[in-house]
Amino acid sequence: MKKFLLTMAIATATLASAAQVVEVQSITRVPLQADIHVNTPCISPDGTFAIVSTNDDSSLCRIDLATGAVSTVTDNGSTLRLAFTPDGSSIIFRRATVANDHRRFYSVESLDLNGGATRCLAAPARHGAGFSISPRGTLSLNADGRYRARALNPDGLAAEPYAIVNIHYGHLEVTYPDGSTVNLDPQGRGSYLWASLSPDGKHITYFLVGHGCYVCNLDGSDVRSLGYIHAPAWLGNDAIVGCQDYDNGMYITSSSIVAADLDGTIQTLTDESIIGINPSASADAKVITFSDPTGALYVINLK
Repeated sequence: MKKFLLTMAIATATLASAAQVVEVQSITRVPLQADIHVNTPCISPDGTFAIVSTNDDSSLCRIDLATGAVSTVTDNGSTLRLAFTPDGSSIIFRRATVANDHRRFYSVESLDLNGGATRCLAAPARHGAGFSISPRGTLSLNADGRYRARALNPDGLAAEPYAIVNIHYGHLEVTYPDGSTVNLDPQGRGSYLWASLSPDGKHITYFLVGHGCYVCNLDGSDVRSLGYIHAPAWLGNDAIVGCQDYDNGMYITSSSIVAADLDGTIQTLTDESIIGINPSASADAKVITFSDPTGALYVINLK
């Protein structure tokens, strides 16, 4: 049986490599100018830098993708669900605090990447408030069951409420622009991971443990399988980028960065010389960053 599954996996990988979703121009390793081990990178909207969490501590660092210059932006933060303002000048992220009884709480903070000023947007809570930023720069926040939206953009545009996608006790949870929150769970009760909203707010991608990666409409309809893809992130509105990783029960033995369109066509972007994990794509879907288990950081430029 193992030999048969291995043969099928090789055949699937070969077919995936032949499929064309994007056109790769180059893949390069970022020359990091500090002793830092990158865990999860989040690329800026313009694709010139990344905010990364590290394997070394709880800090968030900024890395210039051209020069590898590294600077710490906060000593306590998470890249999980981190969001940029459209101009890349600020980030919204979660900060963890630990109570005397060892329970962990999460606040939502904003950070000006130019001046360094921080602001608490939601007080610490057990699971942390849900939030999103629309392409027009509207921050939507769901804290303590209260939904609110406000414009962060400097051009005077009115706030445009935007949906919030979250994972809550394994449920895929959506807060709609009218303020209502539902456990969407498009395929029924299960363990949902890596849920995110497309930039245009029309689709959700997610991973269902034991089943694979999927995409559906904002209301949970038209569920489509995208195959075995971990850590899916949006690559524009019409494709996702993720990884196909394999382990031996102790550590990752191989992992390829892949792109998939919404019909389930999968293209392998990296070869076996790189163990690629945790990808992130720029707003124009032209640049992808990812890390590897050693903490190295890579960039894929697309045509």
